[in-house]
This record gives sequence, structure tokens and C-alpha cells, in this order.
Amino acid sequence: MEAFVELIMETDRKARALIDQAQEEKKEILAGAEKRANEELKKREAALEAGKKQVDAQLDADTRKERDEMDKAYLEAKHALDAAFEEKREMWLKELQNGVLSGQA
Repeated sequence: MEAFVELIMETDRKARALIDQAQEEKKEILAGAEKRANEELKKREAALEAGKKQVDAQLDADTRKERDEMDKAYLEAKHALDAAFEEKREMWLKELQNGVLSGQA
């Protein structure tokens, strides 16, 4: 009977050792999985940030281009108005003078 009890105790020790070993392996596996997950998250965050910077740069370039085109259109319109004004200036001044002098203004 004593041998049977020793056998049970030895089996229990081996079972505990196997359980302890399995729990250590589980901890290592979980730690490794967590580390890989964190690394993957960091990679994805970096990729998202790079993508965001690329989109921001493209938006800035598009905005600059649009602003330059609007500035160009404004200047062209302004020069056209200035030219039209200069072309008709003498005529308008004479009309104003004649109107003022004749009392129509």
C-alpha cells in the first residue's frame, strides 16, 4: 500500500510539473503574441501616419495650385478692367466734364 501511495504522490508531482511547465509555456506564448500584436499595431500606426502625411502633402499642393490659378485669374481680370478703364477714361472724363458744365450731373 505504501508503494501505491508513493506511486500516486510521484504521479501527482509529475502532473504538477507538467502543469507548471504548461503554464510557463502559456505565459511565454501569450507574451510573444502580445509583443507581436504591439509590433503590428506600431507598424499600422506608422503606415497610417505616413498615409496621412501623404494626403496632407497632396492637399497642400492642390490648395497651392488652386490658389495660384485663382490669383492668376484675378490678375488677368484686373488687368483687363484696368485696360478697359484706361481705354475709356478720356471719353468718361469728357462726359463728366460736359455733364457738370451743362448742369446734367
